[in-house]
Amino acid sequence: MTDMEEKLIEDFKAGKEISLEKGLLIISGLNTEKEVETYGRKLDQIHGGFLTKQQAKGQTSWSPSLKYMHSTRAKHLFEYLWNVKPMRCNSNFLLADVIDAQLNPDVNQRVGSCVGLTSLYTVLGLREGLDLTILVSDSHIVNKLSVDENIYHIDNTDPLGFNYDLGEKYFIEYPAIYLLANVLNSRGMAKESGGDLQRAEEDYHKAITINPNYPNGHNNRGNIKLKRTDYRGAIRDYDRAIELYAQLTEAYYNRGIAKEGLGDHDGAIQDFDKAIELKPEDADTYWRRGIVRENLGDYSGAIEDFEKVSKLDPESEIRIMLLKQRAERRRKDMGA
Repeated sequence: MTDMEEKLIEDFKAGKEISLEKGLLIISGLNTEKEVETYGRKLDQIHGGFLTKQQAKGQTSWSPSLKYMHSTRAKHLFEYLWNVKPMRCNSNFLLADVIDAQLNPDVNQRVGSCVGLTSLYTVLGLREGLDLTILVSDSHIVNKLSVDENIYHIDNTDPLGFNYDLGEKYFIEYPAIYLLANVLNSRGMAKESGGDLQRAEEDYHKAITINPNYPNGHNNRGNIKLKRTDYRGAIRDYDRAIELYAQLTEAYYNRGIAKEGLGDHDGAIQDFDKAIELKPEDADTYWRRGIVRENLGDYSGAIEDFEKVSKLDPESEIRIMLLKQRAERRRKDMGA
C-alpha cells in the first residue's frame, strides 16, 4: 500500500471529506501528487472532448443548476463515451487504466469492466453536477441518476444502457464514494487469482473498511480464510455477507463448504439447499451436496444429485459416473 493510499484509508476512517476522483486514482496505484495531477489532466481532456461535442451540437446553455436538463446531459455524456469507444468492455477496473484506454486513439481499444466504466462515468458525471449513486448486485454495478422525482438507471456496459431496466435482479444502493470499495474488491480478486492471498485479503479488508455493508467484500474475505482452512473465520464473514444480502448464492455455497470442513454436514446441506433454491442450474452445488449426502449415508440422495450434475454439466459425465457408481455400491452394501 502506498503512503497516499494509506492516508486515503485513514482519512476515510476518520470521516474526512474524500474526493472520489482522487481516491480512485490513488487506488489505481498512483504514488505521488504529480501522478494524480497528470491523470486529472487526462480526465480534463476526456471531459473537454465531451464539452466541445456539446458546443458543436449547440448545447451551450448548460448549467448544473438547471435540474430539468440533467437527464439530457447525462444521456449525452453516456452516448459520447460510447461513440468515442464503441467496443468498451474488457477487464480494466482501475480508473487510471480506464482513462488511458478511453484516450487511446485506436477506436477499437476496449476500455473497462463494469466497475471501471462505472468509475469513469461517475467521476465525469459528478463534474457535470449530476446526482449519481451506484447500485451493486452480486456480479454487476450500474449508476442511478436522480432528477427531481425521476430515476434513471445507467448500465455502462451496454450501448443501450441509459435508462436501463433492472428487471428482477437485486441491487443495493450506495453513495458514489463507495465505488472505492468496489475497486478495492476487484483488485483483491485479481490478486487472489494470481495466488497472492495475503495482499488479496488486505484489499478485501480495505473494501470492508470503506463500506462495512458491502456483502461481496465479506464473502471474498471469507474465501481467503476458507482457503487457509480458517473455517470459523470464513463462516463469520459469510454470515455477515448473507445478513447484508440474503440472495447472495455464492455465500451460501461457500459457507456450506466451510461447515463441511468443520464436520457440520447437516448445516452444509442446509446451505447447499439454499444455494440451489437461489440458483438451481449450478452443477457445482449439486456435486458438493451429493458428496455430503453420500458421507451421511444418504446414497439415494447422493445419486440423485450426481445425476443432476451430469445433466447440467455433460463434460463431467465420466467423473460423475464414477461417483454415482461408488454411491450405488455403498447403497447396495448397506442395504439402503
